[in-house]
Amino acid sequence: MERFNSAIAVFQHAVERARQMVSLYDALVALRPREPANDDALRSAYFQVVSSFDFFAHEIAAIEANYRLSKNIRTKKISVPMELMVIVNEEERIAAADSYLRQQNSYRAFVDPGKLAELLSCYCDEPWKKIHISFNDGKNESDKLGLEELKGQLKNIWRRRNQIAHEADVNPTFAGIGLWPIDKTDTQFTIDFIVELGRFLPMVISTEFDA
Repeated sequence: MERFNSAIAVFQHAVERARQMVSLYDALVALRPREPANDDALRSAYFQVVSSFDFFAHEIAAIEANYRLSKNIRTKKISVPMELMVIVNEEERIAAADSYLRQQNSYRAFVDPGKLAELLSCYCDEPWKKIHISFNDGKNESDKLGLEELKGQLKNIWRRRNQIAHEADVNPTFAGIGLWPIDKTDTQFTIDFIVELGRFLPMVISTEFDA
């Protein structure tokens, strides 16, 4: 699946930036202990890694759509205007379709498990079932998650990201002067979870439909 190599590299780089923000948090704590503003480095890391996952999903979807259009491989629920598909030059036709599909997906957040399923199901059957099997493969029984638990974990991360991005992470209980708590352990767990989940997306989206 070499076609995804560039997107994977960008995703890995973005994740590394999130990890560096956690390291910055450690440095700030050592420099000025108990300073509440230190936590903003963790919020930045959290926002960075979740946004990176969303970007990655957008990129691999565009890459796979491009690939399947050029190879005449089956997709579902992908609609491209006829005026684009009748462009004679293949390179121009694929580029026009790519631009159109990117624009159509630009407003959608694929960290939402339901939206992610909608995206992946354009390319394969039962995407979450495939992710779930891969996620649990090789794990001890105590570390395995049920399908709904797995989706629920991502949904909770998505909601937490929205608190940070759209609500300034303000806890309304404290009349706008207090923030929701955030800690290093939870942030690192989120980064690791997103990285693991992201590993399976290229495999899942490139699985062709059953004949």
